[in-house]
Amino acid sequence: MSDAPRPQPQPQAVQLPLKNFTPPAPGEGIVLREVTYFIGREIGRGSFGVVHECTDSWGNELAAKVLLPREQAYEVIRENWTKEFEALVTFRHPFVTHIFAAFEYRDTFYLITERCHNTLTDLFAIENYSGLTWIMPIARCVLQALHFLHGAGVVHKDLHPGNVFTSIIKDEVVPDRYNAMRFKVGDLGASKVIEDIDAMNTLLAEWMLPPEAIDPVEYGELDHRVDIYHCGLLFLQVLQGRTLSLTRQQVLDGIPRQMAESLPPPFNFALAKALRRHVIYRTASAMEFWRDLQHPNQESPNQASDATSEPAAGAASSAHQG
Repeated sequence: MSDAPRPQPQPQAVQLPLKNFTPPAPGEGIVLREVTYFIGREIGRGSFGVVHECTDSWGNELAAKVLLPREQAYEVIRENWTKEFEALVTFRHPFVTHIFAAFEYRDTFYLITERCHNTLTDLFAIENYSGLTWIMPIARCVLQALHFLHGAGVVHKDLHPGNVFTSIIKDEVVPDRYNAMRFKVGDLGASKVIEDIDAMNTLLAEWMLPPEAIDPVEYGELDHRVDIYHCGLLFLQVLQGRTLSLTRQQVLDGIPRQMAESLPPPFNFALAKALRRHVIYRTASAMEFWRDLQHPNQESPNQASDATSEPAAGAASSAHQG
């Protein structure tokens, strides 16, 4: 037996948990610069945070997002909180949820935003829901938000019915009356500067993975058109009044595009174009998507010219087909 010393196990890097993470208690009041934020019941929960109803000393109806540690180090949570706060401040837009305050309290990170009333997923459940009634008002708001974000060099990267909200505006003179609705894009926590987006940091639900995130060699590099693809999926769900659940293989087989082609015009043309698997053939911008939605006399997707249509599934990859 060799007398050589045995190799010793190397110490592993250890992430310390969030210091003393203390979730808020319903009814608790947190004071920041003379304004008290009253925390209400939990109204939402995601991978990175819990959302509570919230009101402040001014009587504003707000939402308090509390970031969850998920066994991450304090510094990691703080960095994520800072990034989302900076995104909300920097990318203020009428159709992006806006922020009122951000603070750390008892080693717990809070983002206080406007409170929206429902998500699009909730909208699907209303009586006599008709996607044809809702699609254009939703599209006008969402595409304006994306146009603004893309112009600022940012990709949302997580656009789905649970991240688009209905915002109902209260009448200040008659507070019990709500008289206007608009739609807002929320949750910028996953957003990325276009130069930083890649397949490795595109951690989305399986059904939301665009083809280029699965196989960038075949379908093209990730860029702002990830949001265009997600918008196509979003509008497909709005028109059908239901959420989708797709497998990775169905995405690669172009099933979303095929579903869009069965819609009435102009939605068949506009959505099928946005859902093309190869990035180069996909709708180029939010404004182009909006223009496509406004032209009821568009030719059907299967009649589009070879110069603008993505080739059909199953053809040779050398021709960028599939």
